[in-house]
Amino acid sequence: MTKISVDTVVVLLCLLLLVLLVGCGGNDDPVLKELNDDLEVDIDDFSASHSSLYPGEELKVEWRTSGAVLFDARLYLSQDRNISADDWRLLDEDCGVEYADHCYANREVTFRCRYESDNSFSCREDGDLLQYNDLTDYFPQLPFSGYLILELCGDENCERRVHGLTFE
Repeated sequence: MTKISVDTVVVLLCLLLLVLLVGCGGNDDPVLKELNDDLEVDIDDFSASHSSLYPGEELKVEWRTSGAVLFDARLYLSQDRNISADDWRLLDEDCGVEYADHCYANREVTFRCRYESDNSFSCREDGDLLQYNDLTDYFPQLPFSGYLILELCGDENCERRVHGLTFE
């Protein structure tokens, strides 16, 4: 007979509760929102497939979270490692537990972004266009060396990760 640990039982019960809440009202469920208020969003992993990007190339941006299940995900292009009013917001997505959400908690998320020779930068998830950006006015010159900053914000906190990127 297999012995099940207390931690395993707790995880299974939490997953069952989450499934029931999603079935009841998804991201708008008041019970889910209240449970989420006490959780902080944590970035467990963040990576990008390139550190230099040439026109016509695709950049794969991947990340995984834990903690909060309702949060905002933003991807910025910055000239330094800090978010400021001068930075370009490449993406802004509401993340949750519903099937139509483009990003989910506790699961790996992949955005596929494409840089073109006209300085456009567009990102997709599962084939859906998330955001189109014309970076012509943002780039002081090419090549441009900057940073991708992933920012995930829950109700009570924001967490950020940074990846260096040069647009050639």
